Amino acid sequence: MSTYPLADDLFRVAHHRLHGRPLLHPRALSHGLAAGLLAELLYPQWITIHDGRVVIGSRIVPPDDLVHGILAQISAVPTPQPVRAWVEVLSETAVRQVATRLARAGHVHREVTRRRLVGRGERWVPTDMNTAGWPAARLASALRARRRLDVTDQGLVALTWACGLDRYVLDGAPPHAYDDLRNLVDHGWPPIVELARQTRAGIGRAGAAHRG
Repeated sequence: MSTYPLADDLFRVAHHRLHGRPLLHPRALSHGLAAGLLAELLYPQWITIHDGRVVIGSRIVPPDDLVHGILAQISAVPTPQPVRAWVEVLSETAVRQVATRLARAGHVHREVTRRRLVGRGERWVPTDMNTAGWPAARLASALRARRRLDVTDQGLVALTWACGLDRYVLDGAPPHAYDDLRNLVDHGWPPIVELARQTRAGIGRAGAAHRG
């Protein structure tokens, strides 16, 4: 089990546990984390998904500032919008928002990098490699051993598949692990399944794991 928000754990899975290098194409990373933030609203039923659209559920204010702001953003739109539309909108800021939340909690620090031709960039470097590597190790171990995952980790599995991280998490795993992962995606909690499928479709070909 994890004590951290789902999008934070997805961020950890999507970055190298030592130096913080992204393992995904930027579009796959941003859309995956946007979906992770929506998932954080789905589980407490602050939102739900109905007929492929995001609908406001509970009016209780989330305690986390980041998801509170996203819920307010969704609430401000009078007509329910498609899941893929919200993933697209939130993807514009999702990486920076999740990284900032992790930095405030002391789990990563921002490191400015210099790249040829494109100038300066940034990398979010983990402060503890064991914490950074735990989500991927947890999922891989459970799927290899066919242990039951809790509901939130089932969602995390679905979103690793959605953004193309499943091949990274299960690198070298026996065939049954891939079969069990896909079974979780196909037969999991319907709102998360819909979110994962719409996210994967929105990413398109950019969802392949990025090794560069």
